Amino acid sequence: MNFSKYLMDDFQRDVNKTMASVCRIGALLMILVIVLNASRVFDLDNRAYPVLVASVIVMLIPTLYYDILNYDSPGMRYVFLTMTVLMSGILYTMFSYHVVIMLIFPTVMSCLYCDKRDVIYTEAISVPVIIIAHLGAYVVKYLADEPLQTLSRVVYFGIIPRLIEFVSIAVLCFGITERIQKLIRDLVRKNNELVSNEQMLIESLTKVIELQSQETGGHVRRVSEYTKILCSAWGMSPEMVWMVSTAAMMHDVGKLYVPVEVQEKPERLTDDEYEIMKRHVYYGEKMFENSTGELMEIAKAIALQHHERYDGKGYLGIKGEEIDFNARCVAIADVFDALVSTRPYKKPWSPEEAKRQIISQKGRQFDPELVDIFVAHFDEFLDIFKKYPDAQEEVVVTPTHWRRRRER
Repeated sequence: MNFSKYLMDDFQRDVNKTMASVCRIGALLMILVIVLNASRVFDLDNRAYPVLVASVIVMLIPTLYYDILNYDSPGMRYVFLTMTVLMSGILYTMFSYHVVIMLIFPTVMSCLYCDKRDVIYTEAISVPVIIIAHLGAYVVKYLADEPLQTLSRVVYFGIIPRLIEFVSIAVLCFGITERIQKLIRDLVRKNNELVSNEQMLIESLTKVIELQSQETGGHVRRVSEYTKILCSAWGMSPEMVWMVSTAAMMHDVGKLYVPVEVQEKPERLTDDEYEIMKRHVYYGEKMFENSTGELMEIAKAIALQHHERYDGKGYLGIKGEEIDFNARCVAIADVFDALVSTRPYKKPWSPEEAKRQIISQKGRQFDPELVDIFVAHFDEFLDIFKKYPDAQEEVVVTPTHWRRRRER
């Protein structure tokens, strides 16, 4: 799976929140100006207050949109950049060279998005705003000490120098953004390569498990697909669904260290053999102990906890919400597939029998909410079961025999 869009969307969400934080700081500075003016530290008349208050409101809109309402529309960045450019122009019209830094503030802020298109857009709308703001300052003449008293001085000593300064800053911002974009592309590519390598490792280990055990590749694939159904219905993002369902393929990787004669024994396991079998969850965790990356962390938790019971009577004795959520999903997927599949020690149950068994364990062996999801999407489980069949000979063993063996 290509994680480029997932990574960039996550990056953009972080940028939006950073932009909101920067704007909050700007709003605090505007509030400080209002307080200082009310305290007579500054000498601005009452006409300044509406402009300053409007600037505070504009600066707080990103916080309302991104942090409070938790909206995330890609096009809104252009709305906020436009509002910031217009605000900077109005401030310059009122306070002239005292707030000249505000003319380049929107362009610098657009660099946060690390996208050349955003910088170009901000530059394009800033140029006419700079010109209009200077002409507006000449017409309004709000400040008595405004040095640009004639139109020619406004053009030659105001507009032209500001545009030269602005273009210089804009070129610098463009170059910085271009460099950052390249670094981000390289980072995304390296991340995709890492995820691809992790997936290849998981698939390779899965094949080794299949060669050692009579549990076929169909079982591994079905458990993965069942897990995908549960996670999707729960509301996970497509990227997380992919990671969890891929990691689910490794749920029994620890069985590589369990003797085959114990795994495939057709009779009831002895107490010692049962303890040996239980160790495969520790072996699985150990195999991922030094692995890095989110996918491997998920696989480690699943390998360790997929035999836990919701009532706390599983291998490790943890219960309820203490059990990793992904492991709770795999627990249902694994048991359902084991029930409906042929094993050396059992005949397959019918899907309906398996469904009734899982429902009977709601709140005992399985997470109640996940059981409800399983029931609601049972037809999808059947589709997966039919899509990835096993080609194995049937053996004559009753479901009761299998249940006694598993529930020791």
